[in-house]
This record gives sequence, C-alpha cells and structure tokens, in this order.
Amino acid sequence: MAKIKEEIRVDLIVKARELLKNKGLEFLTARKLADYSGYSVGTIYNQFKSMDTLIMWENCQTLDELIEQLKKAELGSDAYYNLNNLLDKFIDFVLANKNLWFALYNFHFIGNIDRFELFYMRRIIKIVQLLENNLHKLFIRVSDKERKVSTEVLFVSAFALSSLLTTEKEFARLEKKYVMKVMFNTYLAGMSYLKK
Repeated sequence: MAKIKEEIRVDLIVKARELLKNKGLEFLTARKLADYSGYSVGTIYNQFKSMDTLIMWENCQTLDELIEQLKKAELGSDAYYNLNNLLDKFIDFVLANKNLWFALYNFHFIGNIDRFELFYMRRIIKIVQLLENNLHKLFIRVSDKERKVSTEVLFVSAFALSSLLTTEKEFARLEKKYVMKVMFNTYLAGMSYLKK
C-alpha cells in the first residue's frame, strides 16, 4: 500500500533529522537525503518547496525540544537564580545537540526564507517569554517597553554567543560555557546598575 503524503513528509523529517544529528548540516542536501531516505529528489520537493523549508521544520522540532528542556529548569522566587538555571539548561541543550543547533543558528543567518512562518515564531516567543517573565520579577521598576527590549537584547546576545558552543576548532581553548555565563550575568548586572 502506498504511503500517504503526510506519512512521507513525516518520514522525510525523521530521516533529515538523523542526517543532521549524525552528519551535520553540510550533509543535508536533497540528493543525500534522497539516497538516505530512499525517496526521490522529486518526492522531497513535492513535500517541501525548498530544503530551507525542510530545515525550518527541523528547527521547529529543535525549538520544541529546547522548550521542553527549559521547562525542566528549577524555577523559584529568585528571578536571578531562575534566569541562570534557564541559561544552564540552554547551554546544556546546545552542547548536547551541536549539529541540530548549528542548523538552527545558521538558518537564521544564511537561510533563504524571506520571513519566518508564524508557527516557527511562536516557538521563539515561548523562549523569550520565559526570560521576560523573570526579568519582570528582577526589574519591577522597568517599563514594559524597556523590559521587552532588554529581553530581546538578552535573547539575541545569548543566541549569537551560542554559536561558540557548536564550534570545535575555533576558540578551542576558550571555556565557552563560562563565556556565556559571564556575558549573561554581566548584562543582568549592568541592567541592575542602570536601574538604581
């Protein structure tokens, strides 16, 4: 019995994820996915209008997994402690999923998508809201607008520095996890100082 379109789509996403995890982004091409999955290149493009669209779906799954990891962070009444626990979960996730994170990170800078789909952006928003909720507790006297901008700066900074975590040769001597924590906490300290 022939597979239905949705089954093929899901199967391709699973196979593409295996390639990403095991081989890396440079190995995820339509031809290599076709060879690995047993589907033709034409079938791949019938399911996804481009490889960037497929990678966006892969990145959705990566973001979903990250959100689940962040939900496991111990969160209490101390917002500073909460933010650092969220950062630790984020770093641990990136280190455990370097190839997946590299694909997500690069997608934001070299992908050929004109705009991100709403279903994709909702996942980013969930992560940013975790930060914003705790920044709200930490900086009560900050206006909503200022807090939103501060949250976005913090998120974008952590996101940008996360590329360090996926590199092996470059910055090999650098204690990458420590650099992330210093940047993150320096930003929080700077905000605390500015609000006094």
